[in-house]
Amino acid sequence: MKFIAYIFLIFYKIITFLIAPLGMLFLIYKKRHDSPYGKRKFELLGYSKVNLNYCIWFHTVSVGEVIAARPLIKEFRELYKNIDIVVTTTTTTGAFEAQKIDGIIHMYAPLDSALAINRFLKKIKPIFLYIMETELWPNMLDCVYKKHIPICVFNARMPEKTCLKYERFKGISKNLIAKKLSLVICQTKDDAERFMRIGVSEDKIKVANSLKYDLKLNEDKFAKARSFKQSTNLNMVIGAISTHDNEEEMLIENFFLLREDFPNLKLVILPRHKDGALRAIKFLEELKQPYSLRDDKDTDFISFNSPILIGATIGEIEFYLGLCDIVFMGGSLVDVGGHNPLEPAYFALPMITGPYYYNFKEQFEELIDVRACFLANDPRRLYTLVDQILNDKDLCQKAGMQALDIQQKGRGAIKTTLQIFNDYMKQNTPKQ
Repeated sequence: MKFIAYIFLIFYKIITFLIAPLGMLFLIYKKRHDSPYGKRKFELLGYSKVNLNYCIWFHTVSVGEVIAARPLIKEFRELYKNIDIVVTTTTTTGAFEAQKIDGIIHMYAPLDSALAINRFLKKIKPIFLYIMETELWPNMLDCVYKKHIPICVFNARMPEKTCLKYERFKGISKNLIAKKLSLVICQTKDDAERFMRIGVSEDKIKVANSLKYDLKLNEDKFAKARSFKQSTNLNMVIGAISTHDNEEEMLIENFFLLREDFPNLKLVILPRHKDGALRAIKFLEELKQPYSLRDDKDTDFISFNSPILIGATIGEIEFYLGLCDIVFMGGSLVDVGGHNPLEPAYFALPMITGPYYYNFKEQFEELIDVRACFLANDPRRLYTLVDQILNDKDLCQKAGMQALDIQQKGRGAIKTTLQIFNDYMKQNTPKQ
């Protein structure tokens, strides 16, 4: 099986070497409605002006991972002030959030091409690689492993669906991924068990809960929106947060049906990516319906005179949550896997999710069990749930308080994870 894994890796290296430049162009096109990569786009191929003697490398991918990892990285920065810390993301929205962390160097992560990764490693010379959650790319792991750099996956999760895919090719997965991991700090015992199933030895696995319970959100932005909401008598506002694909259209259609019974009802749409805002705008213009838009040009001003507000700003989720009475968490009516429900829970907001919430399975199911979050298997059920919650203020308030209680009880992962980091680094830091 080692030989098969070796052949697979060689083939993979050849393919990724050939398509890496196309991958860069694809990402530039895909993210064209977000902040541009600009002159830094070649960092995706491992080119950079940064030259370090050694550093700690944190790889966090996109905006959700960065926000969750940011408090941990800040505390890590305080503990290790004499060493450079590089934080990489793949997306520009993730870069925006990473650059809010004082004292770190942000770079775009190289695409999973051996040439790009080795070029990158030569520039920054990491002594540890810390990977957030599930970014287990064969070339990245292989190149780092061959340089004898310990690889730690933190806040690690392994959905059953992903685990089954790895198990179909267990020999290859074990040799290309599992054997190269030095430490895996899992969110749950179930995640730990799945990592063992794909070949990670038990002595390399720890459990520390999810970092996403240890949120440090911008309460000032939330309070600013709450003040605006109260001063303008916005009493019934549904939030559609982190929407994907065609969810905007489904939610808008539902909203206008609900408005027949609740004429003062308003909708806030905050798409996960800026192309979602464009989709919503196009759909509303086809329907000849008015809307308000909040974009990067007017972040100090808000106009919510129309039934629908579309958010096209980055890093302001707290502001949009502050406008809401109920929140639908996007990426769950379509097969994306859902987004972090602990953000609205932090502000005691009741939630609704679609059936595809596997990225946060444990959190959503705990919230659903205590009726802090409600499950809508389809748009029709979504309509029924919103109607029910809007007609029952006690249910709305109780659900919000239950959500806050779940979020607060889960805190503590940062402290546990940092302690594991410290113990591991004391035993494994190479002499410089």
